[in-house]
Formats: sequence, C-alpha cells, structure tokens
Amino acid sequence: PTGDTIGAIYDSGKLTDGDDIKGDNIYSGIFSITIPTAGQLNIRAIAQVKQGTGSAISGNSDKTVISILTDITSKDLTDLATTQENGTTQLQTYIAGNQANVPAAVTQLKTWLQSQSTVESVEMDDGTSVRIKYKSGIYGAIVVSLADASGSVYTKGGYTSDPPRNKSIKIPLYKQTTGKYIAGNSIRKISHFDGSLNPQIIGNRNVLIYAPFDSYFAPVIMSPSITKILNNSGFDFAITSVSNQDANISALTNMTDYGLVIIDSHGSGGKEFGTGEFVDTNATVYQTKYKAMLKAGKLAIWKHVTISTTGTVTTKKDVYAIRAPFISDLSNTFPNSVIFNGSCESTKNPDLGNAFIGKGAMAYYGFSKVVNTPFCSRMADTVVKRLAADLKNSAEAFMTGQSDPTTPFAVYQIVKGTNDVHYPDSLINGDFEYGKIYGWTKTGDGRVISQLGHLNPTGGSYMGIISTGLGFTTTTGRISQTFTVDKTQTQLTIHWNFLSEEFLEYIGSAYQDYYKVVIKTSDGVEHVLMNKTIDGIAADFGASNPDPGPPIPGNLISVSPEIVFDQGDVYMTDWQTSTFDVSSYQGKRVTLILTANDIGDSIYDTAILLDDIAIK
Repeated sequence: PTGDTIGAIYDSGKLTDGDDIKGDNIYSGIFSITIPTAGQLNIRAIAQVKQGTGSAISGNSDKTVISILTDITSKDLTDLATTQENGTTQLQTYIAGNQANVPAAVTQLKTWLQSQSTVESVEMDDGTSVRIKYKSGIYGAIVVSLADASGSVYTKGGYTSDPPRNKSIKIPLYKQTTGKYIAGNSIRKISHFDGSLNPQIIGNRNVLIYAPFDSYFAPVIMSPSITKILNNSGFDFAITSVSNQDANISALTNMTDYGLVIIDSHGSGGKEFGTGEFVDTNATVYQTKYKAMLKAGKLAIWKHVTISTTGTVTTKKDVYAIRAPFISDLSNTFPNSVIFNGSCESTKNPDLGNAFIGKGAMAYYGFSKVVNTPFCSRMADTVVKRLAADLKNSAEAFMTGQSDPTTPFAVYQIVKGTNDVHYPDSLINGDFEYGKIYGWTKTGDGRVISQLGHLNPTGGSYMGIISTGLGFTTTTGRISQTFTVDKTQTQLTIHWNFLSEEFLEYIGSAYQDYYKVVIKTSDGVEHVLMNKTIDGIAADFGASNPDPGPPIPGNLISVSPEIVFDQGDVYMTDWQTSTFDVSSYQGKRVTLILTANDIGDSIYDTAILLDDIAIK
C-alpha cells in the first residue's frame, strides 16, 4: 500500500543491518517484504539530517521500482528440461551420424521446437545455438559445438564447416596495423560517465578473465597468455581469473569493479553468454536468487551439446547463461571499462553491447559470427597488449579489417561508447575526490568514504581507506597505482591516519598489524618508504602496555565508542603527513603501493585513512 514504512536504514556498522562500517556516512538496511500479487513495488529512502543546533533538513531519494513476478512452478522447469532433452534426441536423429549434417540438422531442430506446445518462440543465429522462449516466460537454449578428432571444442559456441588446422595461422604483416575506428553495429552511444572522471581514462587496473569452458577449449586457453602480457606490462594489474565451474554467476555480480573484462565463453547471438555454473534447482541459491532472475529474463538455462567428428551428440550438464538484463541491472556502474567479449556472435545483435555501454563501459570488442578459438585468442592478446603495455586507446588497440581465416570468417569488431579510453601514466585521484576508487588498483579492502565518525578528509569531500578487513570484507587491503615520475617531480606526499583495535592491549605482542608504503620499480624491486607497525606507532606516540600496570595511551587518541570496528576499542594517530624524496625515480615508471596488513590473527582490525596523495 502507498506510504507504508518497510524499515529503517542505519550507519551502525552491524552486519545484521547490512552496514559495513559505523560512522562512514553510508546507511544500509536489510528488508524482507512479502507481496501477495504480481506487479510493481515503488520504494524510496526518506531522511532528516540535523547539524548541531540548526533545523533539520529533509530529503527523499529517487524512486526505485521493483518488479514483482509470479513464481516459477515445477511444471515450468519440467517443461523446459523435457523440451530441451527431447530436442537433443531429435538433433541426434537429424545428424544421422555425419558431422557434416549439423547445419541442416539444427534448422530441422528449430522447426521441431517451434511445434512444441510449451514454446512461445525460437531464434537461431547462423548455427550458434537455438534460443528458446517458453510460454512460462523463462529462457532456454540448445547450444551446439563441434569437436575435432581429439575431442577439443574449437569454436566459442556454434559450429563451422571447416575445422581449423592445429598449426597456428599467422596474421599477414600488412594487416598488423591499427586503423580508424569502425563500428560493428548500431549500438547506441550513451553519455554515462560519473562525476569528473576523465571519460578517456580507464578507471582502474583491476582485470577479470572469465573463462567457464577452459576444459572444453583446451589446448587453446586464453587466460595464461593474457595474464603473462599483463604481468610483463610494467604496470600493476590485479588479475582475477576464474575458469570452469569457478566461473559462476557470483563471479559476475561485482563485474563493475573491473576496468578490463575478458569474456572467454560460448555465446549466442549477441544476446547471451554461458557460465560454468551447473543448474541445480534444489540449491538454496536457486530458490533465493536464480529463480527470480530466470523469471525476469536475466538468466537462461542452456542445454550444451558437442558433436564429434562421427556425428555423436554428447550432452554436457545444463548451465546458466547470462542475458543482457543481468548486465543492465548490475549494482554500480563500470569505471569507463573495456569489455572484450570473446564468445561467438557477440556483436551480431546489439543487446549485450548496449547493456555494457549503457552501464558505463566505454568500449566493447566482439565478433560478428561464430569465431574459432585461435583467432579469438590472437585478437585478445593484441588488444590487451596495446591497452595495457603500450597505453594505446581503445580505438588504436583495435585491429581494423581483421576476420577469422576459418569459416564462417567472423569479423572482429569494436563498438564504442562515448570516448576512446586508455590507461593513464600519471598519478590520478590521489585526493579521492572522484568519490570512488578510480585510478587505484585494489585487492582486499580499499574504498572511498566521506567520513568516519567525526573524522573528515584533510580537504575536499572524500578520503581513502584501506584496512585489514572491515565489515563484510575479510581480506587485508592494498591499493596501488603505476605512473611515470616526471623529470621535474621530486617529492611524494601522503596524508594518513592509523586507527587500530590492537591498541593498547596488544602493544608488545605478536599482533603487529602494519601500514606500509612501497615504491616498486619496473625491474620488480620494491623500495620500502615507510613501514609502521603497532609497536612502531606506539613508540612514536609514547604509548605502552606495561606489565604490571594499565596500558598507557601516550599521544594516541581514543575514538571509541564513536568509532568501532569489530571487537575492541579503537585508538588513532590522527592525521599525519609524510613526505618522501622521489628525485631518484625521475623519468622512470614506478608503482606506488599502500598496504594495511594483518599479523597474527584476523580478529582485531586496523584501518588507514588516506588523503591528498600527491607527487610534485
């Protein structure tokens, strides 16, 4: 009903409220709402803020619309499973023991599926797969791949009539040049970049390599060569590589954390790409998440089959596939990201490309038809090297006029968003005023906040924080950024505030959480500029833990109970300024690494506030 209050949101630091850190000015809540009928639920947050003795200021958030869907019944799932299982049997019959019959057999399969009473519509794109929309509103597909004589699958979904030879086909030298940007299709251009982030800068060097079918594509696997290129680039990339069953739906829910995303999967018509997650309707996650996502058209269920050289159809386990609405409804936006979708027909239809571009990606690479793995791998290696190591922009990194030398001769294409983007070679967002972790490569807990209890940034509206694992985050924090020190620059300045629950009880113990500042040069040598441990900070500030006797805080400042993490009272150093001589690095490319690390246990936490990091 209109106007009902469904709950409150809190800045409590209690995980039961859904809140990570107390006093960070981020309010969270967890709600359970039961709606008896299908329709729409409109929600908004209402707030009143009072500063000091002044009058309260009221405000409302934008309205969010939540669609209420009818449930998926057991009959709906049975209809899908039965239809796709019977369809596979029909396909085996149509192939009649001859792999060459596959194109005609899939066309016959489409006709058969259209005749089924449970099916609303069927789509087929050049033999990649047969996509099915059922009358229940859920999506399925029968995805067909060919195997060579050794049993390896050599296409990224679909089939060709001419399997590639084992020998790698080289790209002619006259084609190994960059050219002007050529749009692959009619994907719309959308202005979407956030705040003042330069729309020509890729927002971070976090990389996701998503490869759910490595076991099928072997021996041509893309991730090792891409990882080698990134590690040898001279820049500090944080690479998350997931393959086979680890390449599940969960691995994609935080996709917007990555500045570069490589999808190495089977695809279907530019509308779907496969995951490595097997369908299990008895799993809790199916009941709590996947069922609704299937009903909303965010996921499909694929029946994946391979056809041997003798025409034998082998059925793989059913897997989930990602559809465009899944991308469009991701939390947050992409940080001017570049997407390489190495699945078949990834630019044939604009649905997936539109979803990525509309969500904040700036460039989307893909293929017009069924693509063979060797060609796809070469294009991926080239674009990653040119972006990551050579610092070319997304248009320059694209190889114009390239097509797969093996049938059906898929064309390599790029779809551009608002601007051509590239990785920076100078320090950006050192004051965190973009409001996000843009520019910084992070592992573990690294984020941007506007306040922590009564603590404010040293200037502007935002500051960074790295920790040994606050709130929902359980891993220690590290942020880094690679840049070239200009020949006129001599000093690196960092403002920091060290807060820890280890004070005061664990001064002099084995629990020596630390904050470290490191410069790593291009030869991989790390130069420690500062390393502050619990005992080191205590000595600097005159704090101690004598035995016997009560702990002595010295000049450390108690901030609890206003600021709490998980367990004990928190003490802090307050804001400190450290300046380092970097004149010896002039003209060199270096990586600045800031780390908060746990020593001894993961119970009592330490956090470092950061601001106004500058090189002058």
